[in-house]
Amino acid sequence: MFRHRVLPEATVTINEVTTTPGGPAGYSVEELARKVGMSPRNIRAHQARRLLPPPVRHGRAAFYDDSHVRRLDAILALQRQGFNLVSIEAMLGVRASDDAPDGLTAMLQRLTADRPALAHALTRHGVIGRTTDGSVRTVRPRPLRAALDLHRVRVGTVPALQTLSEVLDSLRPVADELVAAVTARLLALAPELVRSGAGTSWADLDRETLLLTQGVVNVLTEAFRLAAENQAETHVAELLENHLDTDVCLDDGTVIDNG
Repeated sequence: MFRHRVLPEATVTINEVTTTPGGPAGYSVEELARKVGMSPRNIRAHQARRLLPPPVRHGRAAFYDDSHVRRLDAILALQRQGFNLVSIEAMLGVRASDDAPDGLTAMLQRLTADRPALAHALTRHGVIGRTTDGSVRTVRPRPLRAALDLHRVRVGTVPALQTLSEVLDSLRPVADELVAAVTARLLALAPELVRSGAGTSWADLDRETLLLTQGVVNVLTEAFRLAAENQAETHVAELLENHLDTDVCLDDGTVIDNG
């Protein structure tokens, strides 16, 4: 079992997570894992996501330096602050941003200035991100556009984004449980997934892991969409009707007081 080192609780900034050349001493992946308190598998996963630069190779041997230690320390510190890997990718400039229209970019800048807590929550969930110059960019455009589309039913920008943030807060523990349960169920129903990984290279295993991860995400996404659509057809209409005033407006503009 790997023990996580206790790191300072200070907030990590972008300037603190940029890599600089390390010393001449190198670490194998096992030595690096022990030093930062992270499994070799997670270190390789961060490389696959481009969160961690590749090691320096000397023949068949691969070595990491102190810049890799600093990057992994920063990733762990950001995770403890509540940022997921998608958010960290955006903060480190790994994930490409969506080409947002100027109006949307300006709106996100105002949101950051006027509602910093809301902007921080959306950043923590990986919806938006900050660049090194402090500007805000779109990281996950689909949930952002879905929330902003609520303006068609006269829901303002702040209430829509606040609702999105609260939904993401509520879904996070549910998603943790479902991902674990679905993955475990797939491994139980399809044991060939485990057998196929035996004796393969780390690169092949990482590729299989990424494919399985995306498959689990796709199944859960479509299943939740279907469940939400089925329930929304009934509940949204009922809730809207319950919140309407008792006054009924007729087509000719007259009002009948039912009270």
